[in-house]
Amino acid sequence: MKRSISKYLCWRLIFIPVLLITSCIRPYIPDIVLKKDGQPCISIPIDEDFFHRKKEFNITYLYVFQAGVGELWNKDYLDSEKPYYVKNQQCLYFNYRFQTNISYSIGFFSTEKGNDESQKSTNKNWTRYMRIIKKPDGTLQLLLDDEARDYS
Repeated sequence: MKRSISKYLCWRLIFIPVLLITSCIRPYIPDIVLKKDGQPCISIPIDEDFFHRKKEFNITYLYVFQAGVGELWNKDYLDSEKPYYVKNQQCLYFNYRFQTNISYSIGFFSTEKGNDESQKSTNKNWTRYMRIIKKPDGTLQLLLDDEARDYS
């Protein structure tokens, strides 16, 4: 009986910190839709402005990554003289031409405008997997997350 209680406590002591650590560093998931030109519109979801205060977000870094190749493009606004501000649901400017049938990992970092950047609660890491495929009828389709990674 004593042994099972101590085993239970041991697992609990290991599990709880791991759960807390992984929940604190989880990436946020941006919205992605295809625009008419076949390129993605990547944006901060509407529910990030829960109270509809029309808050703005300071984008500090954007990147496009391809597995097996590495980083394809990035833009660093952290030390920029002109900050890059967006509102939720506003397409972010990725100066990259996405191609069909390539699995990408895209991401960016944001803070809420007007907040001290040292406030970790407003610093967010946004990331998502995506792939644009051309269907047999010639139309384009956007695949996200597991569907994008597992498509063959």
